Amino acid sequence: MTGAMWVSLLACAGQLALAGIALARVGKSPLALPLSLLSIALSSWNFSAFGMARSGDSGWRLMGFAAALMTLPCAVHFILAFVGRRRRSAWAMYGTYAVMSALALTMLIAMGMPALEERINTFAFGLAVSGVVIPILTTGFVLLTRHLRRAGSADERARAGLVLLGLGLLVALLLTDLAGDMALPVPKLGNVGTLLGLPVMATASLRFQLFGKDARATSAAVHAVVLALVGVLAYLALFRVFAAESGALVVGTTAITFALLAAARRVVTAFVTERERLEQLATLGRFSAQMAHDLKNPIAAMKGAAQYLKEEHARGHSWDAHGDFLDLLLEQVERLDRVAGTYQRLARVEPLRRPLDLNRLVEGVLSLQAFATPGAVVLQKELAPGLSECAGDEDLLANALENLVRNAFEAMPSGGTVTVRTQQDGEAVVVEVQDTGSGMDARTRERAFDDFFTTKATGSGLGLAFVRRVAEAHGGTASLTSGEGHGTILRLRLPAAPVPTAPASKGVAA
Repeated sequence: MTGAMWVSLLACAGQLALAGIALARVGKSPLALPLSLLSIALSSWNFSAFGMARSGDSGWRLMGFAAALMTLPCAVHFILAFVGRRRRSAWAMYGTYAVMSALALTMLIAMGMPALEERINTFAFGLAVSGVVIPILTTGFVLLTRHLRRAGSADERARAGLVLLGLGLLVALLLTDLAGDMALPVPKLGNVGTLLGLPVMATASLRFQLFGKDARATSAAVHAVVLALVGVLAYLALFRVFAAESGALVVGTTAITFALLAAARRVVTAFVTERERLEQLATLGRFSAQMAHDLKNPIAAMKGAAQYLKEEHARGHSWDAHGDFLDLLLEQVERLDRVAGTYQRLARVEPLRRPLDLNRLVEGVLSLQAFATPGAVVLQKELAPGLSECAGDEDLLANALENLVRNAFEAMPSGGTVTVRTQQDGEAVVVEVQDTGSGMDARTRERAFDDFFTTKATGSGLGLAFVRRVAEAHGGTASLTSGEGHGTILRLRLPAAPVPTAPASKGVAA
């Protein structure tokens, strides 16, 4: 085999391994799916280049062209997810997928239609494709460069720099193949680009934790590399046996690819199942701890009163003078009933609306939080005078505010300032919780309110998701403003209660 064929095979194996590493994180990181799709497309392109060089069949060239086209939407998907614009720019992402998928399908159809294949192998068609691809890629690299300049932490700058370098090598050298196919005097270096970009992206994924912290990342990498090597060896064996039969090669390589994906899916399923189990346990533990805290005081009061009355009864004393203890027992039973009702509403997020003074609610929550505040954290409040009332459920809103304040404390383990402020915003009232912590990067900001998303090792990922549901149940909104190195502001906006109008006085007839 020639040197170019070996480069294509090595790049194919490496891209399959990177796809396996990314697949193991699908569902946990928004970067995992697009990077796995991009790696699979690049692996297919490299193997098509190997097939073309080995067999000389032009069908491999069309398959490679189709795979190369699919790298564009995958790259756009990855870039938008990396810079935290995946949801805001979803229209651009899905539009690119639709256009490139249609073009790739045209390539595959042309394998059985010589007339269409002849039209594709023209300078005009290559120029038209370049006119679509280059502006999209330019926009993506502008977003990456802007993100690199705005990155607040050294690790994020390293990740952004590696991603920019890896994708830059890949795109720049992959375009040489497009230029070569347009009969331009340019050496085809696409397989070299995928091979050079591979260690860069692998370093970003493993060394700089592109997908977040994962104690099993090394194990996943080993599984992925082994799977990739097995796949490449199977491809080589297939070519040795069916070297002159193009149909058998296509069917065989497709079958091997599906087998590799099935094996990767099995590994992914194991990772996802374990993650879901840990999330359920974390959620159960968090709710159990909170419920135990809420039930402990009334149960202790009831126990003390019951023990005292029992001792009085054992001594033969009358209870006539201890009616206050019986009243205490009844009060605590009612308190337990209220706690149970509150947790039922918390689970369903069904607000029991009453006129509510937001300033008074904040005062009550902060008076309790002050006792739990670490000494290095300063708690401040800025309450707007004359704030309109809102119609809300005091228990639900108090729980949501406690979540916001607790998150602010946990964002500053080394100390800082938490400021809680209220303000009037037209026909709405607003409460903000601001911290001076390290802030969030773009990807964390985009997913902060998602269910089960958390950056804490012991978190359940339900805190901010619950806050958002409480706000929406009251007809309001929850939002955040954050930047690396600039702290975070979480904002709860609620509609003000309508001011009742006095009935018009009736005139007295003369």
